[in-house]
Amino acid sequence: MATSQKAQSRRDSEDQKTHALIARLATVDGLHHVVTRFSDICAAGSEGSLFESPSSNVLGCDMEAAAYFGVQGDITDVLPRIRAAGIATWGPQQDGQDQPYAGGTIRYALEYHHAHGRYPDGRLMPGPNLTAPGLGIEWDRPQDLPLPNQIKDLVPCPSPYPVYFRCSLTPEPRTSLAVARARYGTILVFTASARDYFTVPRRK
Repeated sequence: MATSQKAQSRRDSEDQKTHALIARLATVDGLHHVVTRFSDICAAGSEGSLFESPSSNVLGCDMEAAAYFGVQGDITDVLPRIRAAGIATWGPQQDGQDQPYAGGTIRYALEYHHAHGRYPDGRLMPGPNLTAPGLGIEWDRPQDLPLPNQIKDLVPCPSPYPVYFRCSLTPEPRTSLAVARARYGTILVFTASARDYFTVPRRK
C-alpha cells in the first residue's frame, strides 16, 4: 500500500511542493542554505489493545523537512524579503494585512526586534516566529533580548521503519550549524510538514 501508484503520486506531489518552497526561500537575499533534513515515513496504525481502540487508519504516511539557513545581516532586513518571496501568508491577516501584535506574522516579528522584546508598557513580548498551515520559520535571537533563543542542532535520521522510510541530509558532506552560526551569526530554520499525506482507512 505504501508503494502503490496512488501513494507514490501523492508522495511525488508533496515532495516537489516542499523542495520548491525550500528552493524559493534559498533565493532570498541574505539567506544561505546550510543543510536540509528531509524525511518520509509510512507506519502501520495501531491495532489497539485491551486499553485502547485501534487507530482509524491501517497506514499513515508523513513527510517532514527542516531547511537550515545562515542569515547574513540583520534579521529585520531579511524578514521583509521573506514576505516578498511569497512562500506563504504568514500568520493571521486582516484585510490582506498582518494583524497588529499577532504572533506568527512578519509584522509582529519586526515589532518584536525593533522594540527589543518588550511592549510599550514594559511587559515581555512572546518570542516571534512565522506560521502558516504546515509551515513555520524560527531563528536565533540574540542573548541581549529578554527571551534569547538558539535553534537546536540537527536531528540525525532515525533507524529505518519497517513499512516505508526515506531520510536524507543534504548536502553531504554538510556544514555543522555551529560552523554556520560562527560564520553568519544567526541560524534560521524553515519547517514544512505534510501529515497524513497518504492514509489507508481501517475497514469498519
